[in-house]
Amino acid sequence: MANSTKGTPLEGVRVLDCTQMLAGPFATQLLADLGAEVVKIERPQYGDITRTTGPDVGDSGITAYFSSLNRGKRSVELDLSTAEGAAAFKSLAEVADVVVENYRPGTMKKWGLGYDDLRSVNEDIVYCSISGFLEGPYRDLPAFDMVAQALGGSMSITGEEDGPPVRPGIPIGDICAGMYAVVGVVTSLYGGGGDYVEVPMFEGLVSWLTERAGRTFVTDEPYPRLGTAHPTLAPYRAFETADGWFAVAIASDNTWQSFCDAIGRPELVDDDRFATNDERVKNRSELIEELAPLFRARSNDEWFTQFREHGLPGAPVQDTHQLFENEHLRESGVLDDLTIGGADFPYPLCPIQFSEAATRSGHTPPQLGEHTEVVLSEVLSDSEITRILSNRE
Repeated sequence: MANSTKGTPLEGVRVLDCTQMLAGPFATQLLADLGAEVVKIERPQYGDITRTTGPDVGDSGITAYFSSLNRGKRSVELDLSTAEGAAAFKSLAEVADVVVENYRPGTMKKWGLGYDDLRSVNEDIVYCSISGFLEGPYRDLPAFDMVAQALGGSMSITGEEDGPPVRPGIPIGDICAGMYAVVGVVTSLYGGGGDYVEVPMFEGLVSWLTERAGRTFVTDEPYPRLGTAHPTLAPYRAFETADGWFAVAIASDNTWQSFCDAIGRPELVDDDRFATNDERVKNRSELIEELAPLFRARSNDEWFTQFREHGLPGAPVQDTHQLFENEHLRESGVLDDLTIGGADFPYPLCPIQFSEAATRSGHTPPQLGEHTEVVLSEVLSDSEITRILSNRE
């Protein structure tokens, strides 16, 4: 995907990254992939919490968690809670375009580093705060992904019909907020800067409910929890095969006819129980009884070949190990093959493709404080740098 002969979309944009864990670092990683220079501000001696959340990548001393969210950033150790640390940060903000932070609401302001504080030294700064909740009764609740998912509805509709609610395997609360943060930052930059952007996890997840919310409004009932099945389409679910699970997504009556031919059961088209999608949904149990034995009789590869030959929507359920051996993923150019600490890792890049620009690749995650002196030397005197370095021990 990356092309060194092309410029990057955010080339020349400098971002001060005051984030840790997942939501904020995911946002700033996307900005870095799009070409921004990202300076990650980390606590002296400790750094981002995920630096200690193993396993490590090879013998690098850097964890897989941290490296997956902080590639290509520059790391600066700076204690923002101290007067000299805050002053140094303000000096960096004078020559920056964007600040992204995900501390508890009010923390940066307490340190004299809120939006109004930084705008006094740089009126064009785009200041983005990622929080758990907007103003309201939940404002000060600890903002963890699971909490946002529980309150935001996504857990209630995830899991098997007769089972408990389940947290989706991907931390969608964090990622939702991170993606909205990038949208907000880029939109503000497009408008010329000088803006405060706040992005919440909870309200962001609520916005993702889309048609789930619409169905709730119309039926006046909670959206159902159905495992991999769909409440208004059938067959639309995962079926067990001879060696795994296969996801089938039949969304129209025409596709249903092609599906019946492909699985060798053309007579099902004329079965009154399954003639239309509404009938198939109403008679879902009987439909599954007809189809489940067929899928168990063949392997995922056999079914995938059959579905591709007939142009049908369906695919094997891949685990995260199989995924990174996938031929399409490899050929599409979205993997950045890096060697870190002697270990080879295929990190996913930002998948957006541009005709006249390129995303960045080939950038490894930084050691804690690796770029402290070189970055601070751009805005501070040697004596100021020496004092900061001596105080971080």
